[in-house]
Amino acid sequence: MKKILYLSIFLLSVLMISCKPDPIDNGDDDTNNTDTIHEEPLVRKYLTKQLLNDDPERIILSIDWNEDCSQIKNVKYGTGNKDYVNYDFTYYESDSIVVTLSIVPYDGYFSYPIWSLYYDKMVIHLKNSNIDQIYGYGNGKLLDVEEYIYNEEGKLIERIYWNDVQRIAKDTFEWDGDNVTEAFMINGNYKYEEFTEYIHPHYTLPFYLSNEVAFEVQKPLFTPLWKNIYKNYGIIEVDGDGYLSKHIISIDEGTDSVQAYYSYYYTTPNE
Repeated sequence: MKKILYLSIFLLSVLMISCKPDPIDNGDDDTNNTDTIHEEPLVRKYLTKQLLNDDPERIILSIDWNEDCSQIKNVKYGTGNKDYVNYDFTYYESDSIVVTLSIVPYDGYFSYPIWSLYYDKMVIHLKNSNIDQIYGYGNGKLLDVEEYIYNEEGKLIERIYWNDVQRIAKDTFEWDGDNVTEAFMINGNYKYEEFTEYIHPHYTLPFYLSNEVAFEVQKPLFTPLWKNIYKNYGIIEVDGDGYLSKHIISIDEGTDSVQAYYSYYYTTPNE
């Protein structure tokens, strides 16, 4: 259990590994070795589940959408240890969303490292369908205000937020088309140079958000910063529409057997 725990913490960071190392050789399968960006009409799919080792109890992300996939109703975020943080989304007209947060224990206990939350409620204020500000509350008290700044193309270039180390911190992003090429995200620097033709599973998620989990596991909850999967993402499988379906992140060096992987599930909107 402890081995899986440490592994799951590591897996959460794989999504944002620096892009400088040589890409992993995925063998002779052409589905994993093309550099051409996908230009055919995009099938719009929306992520519903990301699981560790395809175990429905080992949730990384579970997303409940409304029928036309225009609104997220509920999110469960975990590290694959069976407990998770629950996010309930309530919409008020078109200008604000209230998100209530709670930690849901597995079989009555909390497993490390999910210890606490920065906020128990967030009020997301929207402008032109993008986040303008987020107010973070704890026990009914306003604790922090985040600000989001966009370029002329409507791409997010800064998230300004409170940080217990730096007090005021920024996440910053540089774009090339629909993909971020350089980023500073929650105290980490990342650079990406090459992209595949395949669709990043977070591409159709609406907002860049932090999970607001305290201590070791504070990460972005959603990262809709890339249309395409970057070249060093690892060993992957994709479905017929070019969306990531499986991401292998641990192989036993002695036997070449897969030890850990993410599986991805999607829905399409009812129109």
